Amino acid sequence: MGNRGATLILLMILCFAVSSLVVLVDAEPSWVMWTGTYGGTENNYANCVIQTSDGGFVLAGKWLVKTDELGNLEWNRTYDGADRFSSVVEASDGGLVLAGDTRSYGAESADFWLIKTDGSGNMKWNKTYGGSRHDRAYSLIETSDGGYTLAGETRSYGAGNYDVWLVKTDGSGNLEWNRNYGGELNDRAYSLIEVSDGGYALAGETDSFGAGGSDFWLIKTNEQGVPEFPSWAPMLLTLLALTVILAVYRKKLAKTPNNQSYQEPNNTSLLKNSFFLKN
Repeated sequence: MGNRGATLILLMILCFAVSSLVVLVDAEPSWVMWTGTYGGTENNYANCVIQTSDGGFVLAGKWLVKTDELGNLEWNRTYDGADRFSSVVEASDGGLVLAGDTRSYGAESADFWLIKTDGSGNMKWNKTYGGSRHDRAYSLIETSDGGYTLAGETRSYGAGNYDVWLVKTDGSGNLEWNRNYGGELNDRAYSLIEVSDGGYALAGETDSFGAGGSDFWLIKTNEQGVPEFPSWAPMLLTLLALTVILAVYRKKLAKTPNNQSYQEPNNTSLLKNSFFLKN
């Protein structure tokens, strides 16, 4: 009887422990205020989120989701041809601007895709940028002049496999200029900001430069996307150029036109000749 009682007590303790563990697993940590899930039976993912001026949130990825400040769904939108959105910003007019890539519009492969919507996510216009190979936008900003700048990767342009690609548009998405940066290997930009001097700073990765493998890559440009160099760089380049010119000049002086060693003129002979000429 004593053994049966002990076994019963152990079973009760075990059941209590398991139930407590289930409660702990199911419960959200005390520092989580709330969570929200949005999607259907297919794979859905969000690549970026921003807080909007009304206190709510906008998520973008395979589609666009707008919630209130507590995560309650207000509306969602899908756009034909959207492979994915990688970046979203709230525009100064209260609408939204999204950047990503599409295979349904533009050239044959993935292209940069820029979409402008109103405050309810209804599309106002869309633009594509790219060539015949893969081009993907990862970062987007609204610039101080009311236009937009996108950064990502391109395989259509540049020197290597994938190069960093910077695209600048006006407020209607019309292309103003574009720049690519990179070497013979893969180089990509994942983040972009407009800096106080009007230029841009891009962050990403490079296989073409650095210590080997993939390294952090920071690019600073002016307002036209032209890379800037340290203040000492022009002086260094000038010194290098002068060094090369001087080395070539010395090499030419070291030989006569007949490839014979150059000899100093005989000053005594010159003096004699000049004496006879005078007399």
